[in-house]
Amino acid sequence: MSKIKDLFESGKFKSAFIPYFTLGDPNYNDSIEFGKTILDGGADILELGIPFSDPVADGPVIQRAVARSLKNKFSFDEIFRVTKQIHLHKQETPLVYLTYFNPIYHCGITKFLDNAKDSGVVGLVIPDLPFDTIESETLFQELRLRDMDLIHLVTPASTKKRIEALRKTSTGFIYYVTSFGVTGERREFSVDLKERIRFLKDTIQLPICAGFGISTPEQASQIAGYADGIIIGSAIQRVIEENGQDASKAKNVLADYITKIRASIT
Repeated sequence: MSKIKDLFESGKFKSAFIPYFTLGDPNYNDSIEFGKTILDGGADILELGIPFSDPVADGPVIQRAVARSLKNKFSFDEIFRVTKQIHLHKQETPLVYLTYFNPIYHCGITKFLDNAKDSGVVGLVIPDLPFDTIESETLFQELRLRDMDLIHLVTPASTKKRIEALRKTSTGFIYYVTSFGVTGERREFSVDLKERIRFLKDTIQLPICAGFGISTPEQASQIAGYADGIIIGSAIQRVIEENGQDASKAKNVLADYITKIRASIT
């Protein structure tokens, strides 16, 4: 049984709060402390980014975070160690990796998934892996064997035919990209966002969580009125970027920001 499915069916929240940050920015040990702080602030699901040299779905803030992270010596052992330490801090909170397919393939699918699950990860978001590929089908089957979720992205450009087709290999929730382009903070969202999310709920019958661009408590509160979850990454990463050289200060600013977002969607 999917831990994410259980969470959404628990009725514990009006809309799930799903923060994101990149592991290893500015270093791996600080990432552990940042993860703990975010969990304590009220994350319902925590999305952890694995640094990759070609993050095609990410905007400038997260691209810079990845570049800072990759100045450290990268290793999967370190990724899994840090992830497990975050998981052990609050084991009831599901962890999800956002990564690209190349690192998974390089590590080896079964090895990667076994280590990810052992570290507390219950789902994957892979922006560059189309659902209708042999690789996606293989990954989906391997995830099912481990009670883990494959979380697909849907964009405003996704056709009804593709949306209906991806139901077969979608579990956990759908990551709905609120606007065209890459990740990053935005002032406005498409006028039909509410209708698009309702259509997805009816079509796919999974929780729909909205991301890309949400940064303020006011935006989070508005979208939480009709989305099952709110995903925030760039705004959190900006806090780390601006304060990361002083880990104690960064934790305090993160805690304040996370608390405000959590309160806005309760």
